[in-house]
Amino acid sequence: MLDKSSLAFTVLLSSLVALPPLSIDLGLPAFAATAADLGTGEPAVALTLSWFMLGFAAGPLVYGPVSDRFGRKPVMLAGLSLYALTSVLCAAAPTIGVLLAARLFQGLAAAAGTVLVIAAIRDLFDGIAARKKISWVMAINAIMPLTAPTIGVYTLAFGGWRAGYALMAVFGAALLAAVTLGFRESIVQRNRDALAPRQLVAGYREVLTHPVSLKASLLNAACFGVLFAYISGSSIVFIGFMGLSAAAYGYVFAVPVTGAIGGTLLNGALLGRGVAPVTLVRAGLALMTGAATLLVVALAGPLAGRLVPIVALLFVSAFSVGLVGPNVSYAAMRDLPHRAGVASAVLTSAQMVVGALSSAIVAALFDTLGASAMAAVMVGFAAVAVGLHLATPAPPPPAPPAGPAPAERPGEA
Repeated sequence: MLDKSSLAFTVLLSSLVALPPLSIDLGLPAFAATAADLGTGEPAVALTLSWFMLGFAAGPLVYGPVSDRFGRKPVMLAGLSLYALTSVLCAAAPTIGVLLAARLFQGLAAAAGTVLVIAAIRDLFDGIAARKKISWVMAINAIMPLTAPTIGVYTLAFGGWRAGYALMAVFGAALLAAVTLGFRESIVQRNRDALAPRQLVAGYREVLTHPVSLKASLLNAACFGVLFAYISGSSIVFIGFMGLSAAAYGYVFAVPVTGAIGGTLLNGALLGRGVAPVTLVRAGLALMTGAATLLVVALAGPLAGRLVPIVALLFVSAFSVGLVGPNVSYAAMRDLPHRAGVASAVLTSAQMVVGALSSAIVAALFDTLGASAMAAVMVGFAAVAVGLHLATPAPPPPAPPAGPAPAERPGEA
């Protein structure tokens, strides 16, 4: 078994968290090839993202309490086994209907890694050590979207669109072996009442009726809807509309993703300098709305075929999500430390549901609006985010410290 402080253990946890972005982004360059082989259109293939996200959205609501009852490792092994199996089904799918169904269950399986990794870190580490471990693990979420489409390009050239899903199956099987051999059960004492209906209902009721927590979760989800409209529509716009090659698309796709990374890093730096979170949220929402609106104009006007201004506006939009997301994610759990697990599940599930909805709307509008469908959906979710922010009560000012602050306080952001 791997030592919890070893680099190998961190790599294992990071690889588990990488399953969802790998599963989403690896197949993006293959939309056209998949559509041609299965005798359907690219918008129908884009729905594979929606079905994956719907499955992923259901996972956090299940895996958390089940792992509290039976342990992290058994649930992790079950999820990885299902992931490997459904990836094989995706690779062998004879029709678009079979592919969509397999992607739904693949998303459900992939959620096990993300949710249970965070739970395991909470089991094994405290304070600064936990923060450092989470930071290393979460870095994969920023790196994988940069590399997965490029990996997808080479996989497509090597073995066609089915090879991408075969690679996912290999990755899932390798993780299954790694967890079996290297992961020691992290939970010390299982909660035999974790699945009791009364406990589950009470926890979710408190989170869903809390005015700040619920609205912050929905605001975060709306921002993710803006970002996922780009993720799901980018292949159609850049390859189908602008005529980029699959290889060029892999590189172009990465540029706006670096914007999200930059926004997150700047957010942390400005918070450290005393800038109020609400200021960063408002700035991010203003940038998000402005960039999405200009993108609609650009794609519908004379700039429709110009790559640089389109990518620049997408970069700004993703940058704004990096400014808003971390602040509203914390706000969703800030007032409910005793329900942090449930609040986190609601936060994640809402994000995934809206991501699936965003992808589905882009696909549905493509025949009518063409390339502008992506931008129109971005504007819609940006407007929802602004409306939720205006309807969210301002957070109370922090209480003055009674004495010297400790290095690490429980529940501190």
